[in-house]
Amino acid sequence: MARNQIGFFAIHKQQGIEALNDLIQRPLGNILTLAVLAFALTLPASFYLLAKNITLVAQPWQNPTQLTLYLERGAAEPAAIRFTEQIQDWPEIEAVDYVSPQQGLLDFREHAGFEQALSLLDENPLPAVVIVRPVPAWQSSEKATELAAKIRTQPSVDEVRLDSDWLQRLAAIKELAVTLALLMSGLMLFAVFLIVGNTLRLQVLNQKDEIQVMKMVGATDSFILRPYLYVGVWYGLIGAIIAWVLTAIVTILLDGAVAKLAALYDNSFRLVGLGWDESLILLMTASFLGLLAARLSAGRHLKEIEPV
Repeated sequence: MARNQIGFFAIHKQQGIEALNDLIQRPLGNILTLAVLAFALTLPASFYLLAKNITLVAQPWQNPTQLTLYLERGAAEPAAIRFTEQIQDWPEIEAVDYVSPQQGLLDFREHAGFEQALSLLDENPLPAVVIVRPVPAWQSSEKATELAAKIRTQPSVDEVRLDSDWLQRLAAIKELAVTLALLMSGLMLFAVFLIVGNTLRLQVLNQKDEIQVMKMVGATDSFILRPYLYVGVWYGLIGAIIAWVLTAIVTILLDGAVAKLAALYDNSFRLVGLGWDESLILLMTASFLGLLAARLSAGRHLKEIEPV
């Protein structure tokens, strides 16, 4: 039984090597096919990286971290300070920062670049602002919205701004990127399946006479099909390797631009490429698609070829 197993693996090894040699002996047509496969696999890999990096960027801001309270204009500063001290004692609130209208105007002049425009104003148009940071248990979107509704009932509060507005937009962008990545991945992987299947179908038809001779001497369909299965696997595997290289090049080329954009927002974010596990999934998926396409396409046409 051990000898049978050795012979079985030896046959598979031999046929796998012969399939690879067959690809090497016909470089022109195979290079074009592999190039198409590589670009078809690079697109879903690139879209996956886009969705992955958008998700990584959005992770630190999954929940609202603060509420901004705009007090009524003209409110006396002692009353605003008392209100700040009052809500500081709420169990839902971890910290409170009071920004007076004068301090807000000074910050605008220093950081917003409006110094010349603000100098033309006769009076300070800014209201007093209270920045509220909820305790961790109240930083979810639902809890923060509930806290904002409670604060709005206070008589000295004119408006409450919650981080959830832009967080919802960020979540929508992330969801769009993930959906687009899944859609493009499905379409491109189906294209890989069609390319490999059509290539092997033509190869079976071109070798029709050889297949008829093999069937005449007693070769079974499974024996004849096996080299085509290995060819399909080699197509998928080599195409995936080239696609991995192209994806790495795309990551390197875009990393500098992403780092420059992140620096404008005082962030050190760098573009993250494919990990070893993701690379392995890419190779395995492409190889499996090549195998499946060969099994369905070449297998069906082999059954239609009969010895004469």
